[in-house]
Amino acid sequence: MAVMLPAEHLGYIKTDPVSFGVLAVGVLLGEMMPIKIPRRGNDEEITLSASFAMALLLAGGLGPALIAPGAASVIQDVTSGKPLWRTRFNFGQLALSMAAAEIVLRWLSLPHLGSHPFSSGQMPAMLVAAGAFFAVNTGLVGVAVALYQEVPISSYFRNNSSFVFVTAGVMLLVAPIVLAAAAYSVVLVPLCLAPIVAIYSSVWEGARSEHAARHDPLTGLPNRAAFQDAMALATRNQSASAFVLLLDLDRFKDVNDTLGHRFGDLLLEQVGSRLADQVGTDGAIARLGGDEFAVVGAGRGRDEALALARRVTDSLRDPLQLEGICVDVQASVGISLFPAHGSDAETLLAKADVAMYLAKKNGTGVAIYDERRDHHSPARLALTGELRTAVSSDELVVWYQPEVELATGRVIAVEALVRWEHPRLGLLSPESFVKIAEQTNLIKPLTEKVTEIALGRLATWRRQGIDVGVAVNISPQVLVDPGFPAWVLAALARADLPPKLLKLEVTEGALMVDPEMARDVLHELYARGVEISIDDFGTGYSSLAYLADLPVSEVKIDRSFVRRMSHGSRESIIVNSTIDLAHNLGLRAIAEGVEDSQLLSTLDSLGCDAAQGYAISRALTANEATQWLGSATGVLRLKEIGQLA
Repeated sequence: MAVMLPAEHLGYIKTDPVSFGVLAVGVLLGEMMPIKIPRRGNDEEITLSASFAMALLLAGGLGPALIAPGAASVIQDVTSGKPLWRTRFNFGQLALSMAAAEIVLRWLSLPHLGSHPFSSGQMPAMLVAAGAFFAVNTGLVGVAVALYQEVPISSYFRNNSSFVFVTAGVMLLVAPIVLAAAAYSVVLVPLCLAPIVAIYSSVWEGARSEHAARHDPLTGLPNRAAFQDAMALATRNQSASAFVLLLDLDRFKDVNDTLGHRFGDLLLEQVGSRLADQVGTDGAIARLGGDEFAVVGAGRGRDEALALARRVTDSLRDPLQLEGICVDVQASVGISLFPAHGSDAETLLAKADVAMYLAKKNGTGVAIYDERRDHHSPARLALTGELRTAVSSDELVVWYQPEVELATGRVIAVEALVRWEHPRLGLLSPESFVKIAEQTNLIKPLTEKVTEIALGRLATWRRQGIDVGVAVNISPQVLVDPGFPAWVLAALARADLPPKLLKLEVTEGALMVDPEMARDVLHELYARGVEISIDDFGTGYSSLAYLADLPVSEVKIDRSFVRRMSHGSRESIIVNSTIDLAHNLGLRAIAEGVEDSQLLSTLDSLGCDAAQGYAISRALTANEATQWLGSATGVLRLKEIGQLA
């Protein structure tokens, strides 16, 4: 290009300044009315100056074709506040594109036409030169944007082909028309603005429609479709890191129901503005619908995600003013991490949703996805299927933890505690699978399985001369089954055991699921001789309201109070009061979670009836329990209990 420029004498500008001026004005107008491309963000736009720029090249050569478009490009970049590197790049790609077209014109021996008309035989050469301009210009811009956005070049051109063809059509079809009009009479050149304006309006309307299709009309933020693209961009590199935040307003429904949807819309507008300010350049934000917002951050990990999530929730702690009404809302944010929690947009959003509901449920504001808390994770689904097999096989085993009467040292019962001997994962504690069973229809067969095993073991011990009872934990779903009492009595009959040896432990929460049905079931069992124990007593809210009306034999003081007992402590007062309450109602009081002999002495001095915990014995396998109970037959003194633990 540097070699060709000296050959340009800029004669066209001198000999036909009016025509040059009119075409230069067309170039300037095209540059000053760019059309933003929504799919590509604010970093790329389409201008319609190429028709006049190409006409200048055909008429006067490379010099005029660089002066007018170059000046127009610089003016547009400066007035729009673009950085200097963008201005240099725009001028450079224009110069290279014009140089490519000039080389084609010289190669095809097409002279500069000046103000002379062109023949139909010259049209192919013009179109080839225009094609060269288009190829270089589009190629340079496309490659630069693809590299800047870090997307595959082929994908970029494939996804943006419609805009590319619009640009090509404008240049290839309108430039010869402009040149022909200028050759006939410069007065006709402004008439060429009509098709260009029509093309401009069509492209602008298309861009506006695409913007509307990819943005939320209320907040102006990108919508779900745009967010999916942003996530695909953030997760394209499987070795990189990224995060997804899913945010839900905690009291949005209250605003809608109380003040109306107009105030709900005002609230969403202000929330969207606050969130956008907080996210800034740390991620791409979108409104997914309703009161749900999402953020994706590329190249950032757990710490950055947590920091942004807390910043976002903190920004909503200040009340919002909605036409003079002060509204207080807060948000819950769930976080999923790429690639740890998923490799695609759908999975990451789903897991962020799980974390968000966990944050809302726990009131923590922010939560990171945890597969252990996900009831729909593939691992939990697989475990559910395996649990179904375990219930019908020999994989479930029962361990036993003794309960000792403090006044006599006599072992009065053992609590049946289920374990799962998983063939792949090893021995699993109840925390690993009981919740899964409660969330499916497996809890009833699981409870029946544990009860059958425990009663069978109890029958074996009786034949061996070991006389103890057994306690089995009952879940809420089983407790409200009207057929459960009949099943229990049939199981006792099969084991040839008197009902008084079976104790069913139910929690206060279980009683509240269906109080009427629970009361009927317990009354029926109690009337037939089965003992009833309230487990984890003191942690619920129904104790005093329902305790006097239930057929209860005993209460088990929750371990959270027992473990923190010390002289004069609040927990000690609570335990003492609970023991007195139980005795006044004619019930036994059992302390669970007793882990040292000092606690045993303290509980004995408070009048507690029985105790259970590591100070007496850990949970034992069936064989270990048989040996332990055999050695503990008769009366155990408190000083001897520690030696057996």
